Amino acid sequence: MDNKTILIVAVAVIAVAIVAVAAIFLLGGNKDPSLPTDIDKGTGTVYGNADGNCYIDEEDVKVIEAIITRNTDSKTDNDVDWKNDFPFADANCDGNVDQNDVNMVNDIIAKKSVRINVLSTNDGIVSVNYPIKNFIVLSGSNLAPLMNILDVSDMVIAAAYSTLDPIRDYSIQKGIDDKKITKLSTAGTAADMDLISKLDTTLMITEYSSMYALDSDENVENLKKAYGIDTLRMECRDIGQDTRSMVVFGILLGKEKEAQSYIDFCNDVYDNIKKVEGDKFGSEKVMITSLATTFCGQTSGYTPMIEMAGGVNLADWSESSKRYNTGDTWIYETKYNSDTFFIGNASNYGGKGFTDAQLTAAKDNYDKTDVWKNGDVWMYSTGIPVVCRIAYYAEYMYPELFEAGWAKGIHQKFVDDYFDTAFTVPDDQFCKKVN
Repeated sequence: MDNKTILIVAVAVIAVAIVAVAAIFLLGGNKDPSLPTDIDKGTGTVYGNADGNCYIDEEDVKVIEAIITRNTDSKTDNDVDWKNDFPFADANCDGNVDQNDVNMVNDIIAKKSVRINVLSTNDGIVSVNYPIKNFIVLSGSNLAPLMNILDVSDMVIAAAYSTLDPIRDYSIQKGIDDKKITKLSTAGTAADMDLISKLDTTLMITEYSSMYALDSDENVENLKKAYGIDTLRMECRDIGQDTRSMVVFGILLGKEKEAQSYIDFCNDVYDNIKKVEGDKFGSEKVMITSLATTFCGQTSGYTPMIEMAGGVNLADWSESSKRYNTGDTWIYETKYNSDTFFIGNASNYGGKGFTDAQLTAAKDNYDKTDVWKNGDVWMYSTGIPVVCRIAYYAEYMYPELFEAGWAKGIHQKFVDDYFDTAFTVPDDQFCKKVN
C-alpha cells in the first residue's frame, strides 16, 4: 500500500471535512452497493475507520461490506479501488479487504482485546494494544492543549512535559502533585527508564520533537523489546496533521466526541478567516520566526499556519529554518521585505507575558529592517494552541478586516471550552506589537 500517496492533504483544504455516512446501505438483487464518495483520506488514520471520520462504528462495517460485495459480485463490472478511495478499510493491514476486516472492526466496536493499526504522521504503521487503559505522554506545547481537549488526565500514568504550565496543564500537574501521575524528565535519563520499567502500561504517546531522549529511535526500540511498550509519535503542529492526530487519539482513547469538537472548532475559525478576508486572502507578505532568531522556511510547520491565516511566507529556502545571527545582512534583501513580521517567543499562561529582554532583543536584531520601520512587527507566543495562533496571525495581518479583539475572543473561547481552570486571556500577553 502506498501510504504516502494516499495521505497527501492539500493545504488549501485543511479544514477537515467529516463525511456523513448515515445514508450508506447495501441494495439487494443485482444493484450496486452504495458507497460514500467524498472521503477525506487524511483524516481516518486508524485502520478500520473506513469512512474517514472521527468514529469507528457500524457505518465502517457497512462500507467494508459494500466494498467486499461489489468486488466479489460477478454481476458488477466496476470494482472498488479501495487502496485509493478507502485505504483504511483494510483494518488488519494484510493487503485485502475481506471478512477478516469486518470481524476486526466489530471487535474494535465491542472493545475486545485486539492489536489496532495506526498510521503515524510519518506514514509508518504502528500497532498498539486496544482498548487502552492508560498511557505515558511526552508532551510539548502542541500536544499539551490536545490532551486537555481530550480530558485524559485520568488515563495518563506518567508524563514528561517540555513546560508544565500551571493553567494550561492544570489537570496533569494536579495528577503529579497527587502522586497519581509519575513525573518523567524530558532528558530520558537512566532513572526515567528505570521508572518506566515499573509502570503497568503498554503505550507511550508523544509528538515529534527533538527535546526528548525517551522517544529516540533507540529508546523506542528498547521500550518495545524490554517492556512491551509501543510508542506512537504523532505530529500535532502542522495544519491538518493536528486534526489527523486528534482523530487517532479520539478513537484510541475513547474520546471521539472531544476530538470532533476540536475539529469543528478549527473549521469554524478557518472558515471565518476565509470569509472575512475574501479576495485579500493569500495576499499579505510575511516573515516569521519560530524562536527569536530562527526564521521559518517553506518546509516549516509555520508556513501552512501563515497560509491558513491568509498570508504568504516570503522565505525561499527549502530547509525548515534559517538562523539569523547578529551582523547578518541577508535579512535586508528586498525579497524578504514583508508587510508583516511575526517573532516567536515563549509566553506561558502561568507567566506575565513577554519579558523586557525579549522585546529589547527584537529591537536590537530587527529595527533596521524595512518592515520594522514601515510595517507591522508582532511578537507572538509559541506556547498557545495552533488554531489560536492562526487567529492572531489573521487579525494582525488584516486589522482593517477583523474587529479588534477578534483573535483574543477565539483564544478565550478555546480556554473556556478546553481548560480545566478559569483563565482570562489578557491583552498583549500572547501577541504584542513591538515596533
